[in-house]
Amino acid sequence: MKKFIKIIGISIIVLFILFCGLLFVQDNILYPNDLYIKRNEINDNKILIGLSEEEVIELLGEPKFKSEGGRKTYTYSAGTTVKKSILVGEYQPRYYDLQINFDENNKVNYTGIMQIP
Repeated sequence: MKKFIKIIGISIIVLFILFCGLLFVQDNILYPNDLYIKRNEINDNKILIGLSEEEVIELLGEPKFKSEGGRKTYTYSAGTTVKKSILVGEYQPRYYDLQINFDENNKVNYTGIMQIP
């Protein structure tokens, strides 16, 4: 009988440790929304490099922000990611922008996804 209780106790401890491990692993995964996936793909594949200002606007629409200073930069919303947990659901949303820089010939020479602080 004591052996049976010991086995049950060990089983409960092992299951608890496995459950905590699952929570820890799952808790560190970011889940992106559709806009983030699309904008990240555009950035990763360098689809915009070499396009003109007009071609970028035709493809992505009007930017959220335009910077016309020493270097022309357009900023577009790039979606969000969230963490998901069994215990609390979705939390810690993170927001991103797609930044597009143009060279002196108004051609895209850089794109990057940046987390908004």
